[in-house]
Amino acid sequence: MRKFHKGEQGYIDYKKKVQTIIVISFVLAGLSLFFICKWILGTGRNLGTVVAVLLTLPAAKALVNLILFLPHRSTDITLWEKAEAIRKDDDKMYYDLVFTSEQSTMHLDALCARGNELIAYSKDGAKQEKILSYFTDSMKKRGVGVHMHIFRNEESFLQRMQDCNEDGPVPEEITEFIRMILVS
Repeated sequence: MRKFHKGEQGYIDYKKKVQTIIVISFVLAGLSLFFICKWILGTGRNLGTVVAVLLTLPAAKALVNLILFLPHRSTDITLWEKAEAIRKDDDKMYYDLVFTSEQSTMHLDALCARGNELIAYSKDGAKQEKILSYFTDSMKKRGVGVHMHIFRNEESFLQRMQDCNEDGPVPEEITEFIRMILVS
């Protein structure tokens, strides 16, 4: 299985598979250890039981991560192909973004950073205002002014990418912020 990194198309589906394998592995390892030690030693009061119980901690962490990704799907490959064909050399493109604020978990299918302009696409229109205010407020705190558009329509997103006249490199504060907020 190919390893995907944060911000790549296909990351969400990859992360769901990996987290599922991790959760199942820890649960099976803990249960196996408990029953083997109980069978060999004849009692549940042993060091194997303690280790089996401690295995629930990383299993719980992996389960929480899996729960964060479950409601979301990876960006469609056709959108990825269209966006990659339109992008300019200085653009920073991110796909399959899942990030959290203090209030909620948010998702963007695609995000194009071009200069100080952020052009985003999300099928889920319910949290667009939250995402918009989260990004703009966070960037204001860092002293960077951004102009952000979030589209629910794929064609509008691609058209905005084509029509955007913003040039120049993306400020490092923007790329650092995006890398920082992504759920691992």
